[in-house]
Amino acid sequence: MNRILIFVEQAENRRLLAEWLARSYEVVVGESVVQTKNAVPLLDEPFDLCILDGPALHHLWEWVQARKQVEQPVFLPFLLVTLQADVKLLTRHLWQTVDELITKPIEKLELQARVEMLLRARRLSLELQTALEQERELKQLKSRFVSMVSHEFRNPLNIISGFTRLLEQHNLPSERRTDFSQRIQTAVKSMTALLDDVLALGKVEAGTLVANATLLEIEPFCRKLVEEIKVSTGSNHTIRIDCEDECFTARINEALLRQILTNLLSNAIKYSPPKSTVWLKLQCQAEEVSFQVQDEGIGISPTDQSRLFESFYRASNVGQIPGTGLGLAIVKQVVEQAGGTISVTSQVNVGTTFTVTLPSNH
Repeated sequence: MNRILIFVEQAENRRLLAEWLARSYEVVVGESVVQTKNAVPLLDEPFDLCILDGPALHHLWEWVQARKQVEQPVFLPFLLVTLQADVKLLTRHLWQTVDELITKPIEKLELQARVEMLLRARRLSLELQTALEQERELKQLKSRFVSMVSHEFRNPLNIISGFTRLLEQHNLPSERRTDFSQRIQTAVKSMTALLDDVLALGKVEAGTLVANATLLEIEPFCRKLVEEIKVSTGSNHTIRIDCEDECFTARINEALLRQILTNLLSNAIKYSPPKSTVWLKLQCQAEEVSFQVQDEGIGISPTDQSRLFESFYRASNVGQIPGTGLGLAIVKQVVEQAGGTISVTSQVNVGTTFTVTLPSNH
């Protein structure tokens, strides 16, 4: 509801004006006479329109200018209520501080039209400013994305190029050749992971991961996926699957579930000590399926948890562990588009648990 601030010296006029406007708007009234300076505590309160009379404008015109300056470029309207005879007495600096004028005696329909016109102009101004800020944020996000992708591609490409030239040496010892080959493979994996994240981000924005749900046997799918992840990551972690209930067939998009669990399980492995245990706990209910990924890793601080699902954001304690900062942002978008929820609990140097709940039509 729009908020209107009223500074009118004459008590009866102030009361009538406030009562009539209160039918449609939230009204805040400066009850005291403006000259006494007792109205000052109200001057810092937020509002969408200020209605004031000549005496109030005379004493508060510097405040009016300051409030309008603070709100720029958003329009903050001020409506002056004054006698027709007083219009010519207003000096230029006072005229410049108001946006609209209505003379007494006041017609209710005219007042309502002026008020609604000014409030509509403010709403449009706020909407425009919001749109401009969103566009600015989008441009900054795209700029960061291009910069990050370029940087993340440049490093592995330099590694591949450099070690490939070294492998061309004919007298290179076999152990050095093996080391260089492994470094090239690591760089290729890094680029592949980044490409996967970028492609997944595009699919999320297009909404294609959420569509085409099919009947899926949950537990067999998860066991097969775990084996694939262990092979692809070369991990020596133990990944245990715990089914609290009988996980029957559910109607879920396989690509969506693969994207979510691959990201969460890969992160659990990446941020956990070697040979530690990662748990995947499944719980199937009548209308939803819950997936919980728990690790014994480095954990996430409360400060980092508040920004964990932002694009490109990485926790402060990841150190040299590679990553793009896109994975969890993608997972959150996918889960929410599917009508599900995701939450995290974590303690630094103890471990992290992600819980994803997805709706299911059995």
